[in-house]
Amino acid sequence: MKIKTTILTAAVAAALGLQAGLPGHVLAEGSGSSTSGSAAAGSKPAASANSHAEAVYKAALPLLSSSARLPEAIKYLNSNIYALTPYQATVLTLKLENLHKAALKAWESKFMNSIVQRKLTSVYKAGISMAKLAESTDDTSLRSLLKSAGESGYKLETAEGSFFPVIDYAAYRKYRVYVTADIRYYISIMGTETDLPSSKDNGLVISWGDVAARALSQEEFIQSYPKSNRISAVKALYSTYVINTFYGQNNTPLFHYDNLEMDLEAQKAYSGLLTKNNGSSPFLQKLDGLMKLLKDNGYKLDDGVTEYLKSEVPQS
Repeated sequence: MKIKTTILTAAVAAALGLQAGLPGHVLAEGSGSSTSGSAAAGSKPAASANSHAEAVYKAALPLLSSSARLPEAIKYLNSNIYALTPYQATVLTLKLENLHKAALKAWESKFMNSIVQRKLTSVYKAGISMAKLAESTDDTSLRSLLKSAGESGYKLETAEGSFFPVIDYAAYRKYRVYVTADIRYYISIMGTETDLPSSKDNGLVISWGDVAARALSQEEFIQSYPKSNRISAVKALYSTYVINTFYGQNNTPLFHYDNLEMDLEAQKAYSGLLTKNNGSSPFLQKLDGLMKLLKDNGYKLDDGVTEYLKSEVPQS
């Protein structure tokens, strides 16, 4: 069984795209009407707070108009986002992400230089920030590149022998308390992807249980926030995880190539997940249907299982 897969970073880049504009789903968190008795007493402080929030918001907009100002924009948001309304904080956070995505190709080009790639081989350590990597080298040009990329909000990843920058979504976590509920959830989803990408070199690098759990979390977002500005991004990511759940990847197939038996760890993980959760989720319903078929045939890929997968989880 041949499975078409790509490196996760490419899939995520394609999935996210450039979703410009204001958030489509904004919850009125923290808002509420005052009682008539307290309105007069509270009007001046409320007006002052609103005025300050508007000033902070307007000052941030020019900083988010150019990738050259990313370090400045990040510092400003980190220091002032507390003063914004949830709606304003959400708009600026999404504008920051749009800018990060727009600038990513230029940063990738800088890192793909063969000389830079060779130098990175001697300094790269998984999970280390750009700033720490910069401190670990005496090479002036490499130190400057790493420092600038880190200050601009990127981290370094590696796959198939190459090094490349990705958006450091873990850094967005500091904004979660200030944004609307859908974007708070979105930041959690993307932060998980940053902390531990699911695949490298055409193979899964997280457990089968984690693959299914992430798909379930993404499905929950889709069901809970169908009008979110980031719904398309999460839907695309979810599609990738569904395929990974039901097929695996070329170097980690769900069914072993030699004997067509289901991976034992996947069998245990999926059975455990279904035991803990019941069937309101379409994803779990499809997984339950597959596991029932496999239980009846000794957990082997046969014509019945193949037809089920084609029908319920088509790859294209």
